[in-house]
Amino acid sequence: MTSVSPASSGIVRVGPFAGFVHRFDDLIASATQMVLYFIHSRRWRENHDAAIKAFLAREGTSLDVFLPDLESHELMFSLEKHFDDGPLIPALVADAYRYFARLARDYQKPAQIWLFGRYPTYSFYRFDERAVLALYSNTATKKELPAFELSADSMLSRFLATETEDLRKECRRRGPEELEAVISSATEPG
Repeated sequence: MTSVSPASSGIVRVGPFAGFVHRFDDLIASATQMVLYFIHSRRWRENHDAAIKAFLAREGTSLDVFLPDLESHELMFSLEKHFDDGPLIPALVADAYRYFARLARDYQKPAQIWLFGRYPTYSFYRFDERAVLALYSNTATKKELPAFELSADSMLSRFLATETEDLRKECRRRGPEELEAVISSATEPG
């Protein structure tokens, strides 16, 4: 369940991230562009796999994906320590790499994956006219996480647009066909 916020704030809905499942299907179906920034979002990918594939099958759509850099040992160490499923994080990120590489092979989108090396404090899902911002907990304790749906003309959405441009400057760009090499390099015994 989500609640509605005053329009002037730019926040359209607030609720637990899990409460946005059906809303994400609507956002994906109406979008022509999608920008995703998350650690692995396995459940989100599973919940919206059909909608993502339908989005990619449409002409004129674009997808940008930002994922953790598996070769950033400091980042991976921090992620493993922070989340209750920590030891699984590298495998879940590798699964996300492979998922988007398969989509690229099947739909020729995304053309590249952006790998970030800084610790994320939130995830975001940007669409043409909306964005969803999901916060992370500061503890390893599993809990319901808050999420906010934002209108495109809000200060928070403008922040995410600027953040996306800055991420493109800071992140390593890899073609989907290069991701297996990143996985192999990151998982080789040191």
